[in-house]
Amino acid sequence: MEQLVVRPGLRGLTGRFKGGGLRAAALVVIALLVLAAVLAPLMAPADPDAVDLSAALAGPGGDHLLGADASGRDLLSRVIYGARTGLLGPLGVVALSTVLGVAVGLSAAWHGGWVDAALSRSMELVFAFPGLLLAILVVAMYGPGQLGPVITLAVAYTPFVGRLVRGVARGEMGRPYIAAYRALGFGGLTICLRHLLPNIAPVILAQSTINFGYALLDLAGLAFLGLGVQPPTADWGAMINEGQSAVLQGALGPILVPGLAIVLSVIAFNIVGESLADHVSRR
Repeated sequence: MEQLVVRPGLRGLTGRFKGGGLRAAALVVIALLVLAAVLAPLMAPADPDAVDLSAALAGPGGDHLLGADASGRDLLSRVIYGARTGLLGPLGVVALSTVLGVAVGLSAAWHGGWVDAALSRSMELVFAFPGLLLAILVVAMYGPGQLGPVITLAVAYTPFVGRLVRGVARGEMGRPYIAAYRALGFGGLTICLRHLLPNIAPVILAQSTINFGYALLDLAGLAFLGLGVQPPTADWGAMINEGQSAVLQGALGPILVPGLAIVLSVIAFNIVGESLADHVSRR
């Protein structure tokens, strides 16, 4: 089976954490993130944008369970609301890159020949350019925001899915059921979408889950640089950027709270993704 793409630094980290207990913990983290994103108005104890200078850089406790930032805004509320941008952006990246990657990978595997060669070289060309660098160039041309980086990262992530789909599909096409459908007169599009794609869907799901964590990290990095989601919108990367000045005053909460949210989220998605990959390979 074609190897899933896992960044070296994360492979070494998450490789130690694939036991049943930690896999369940990762699923719990993801479930809590989804609940926070969906139910943010109900879960947040305060308005995430409410400024209270009298509580600036307040420590944990009292009205601010996790403390407050330099503007007196409640960190817990902002982290909860930040789950919305933290999940919606990567969801857009993964959805678009998966659709494009499946289309490119299946086309290359089914047609072979010069089509396969051309699409494979195209994916290698995209691989040659770091996704973050492309996103920074797009922001430089069109201005900061989330839409541009999401589309750019989706294009950059497409080869991760496309090369995997191509490899798995080429192996699957040698199976008897593909030849049987061809003999019955089914067209290539019908065979690919109705019969081939469902059989390789678990592998695609595993890679897409891992990609979700990467996209979350990349988008948070862009927001930290001031190139993604803009203040006062609650976003984890932007919160770390805003909290830098607080460190000089001895307050670590404004960067530790969103930083921990990012780290836990990325590790959780990687653990689940690699667990899915292990399950598929055993099958």
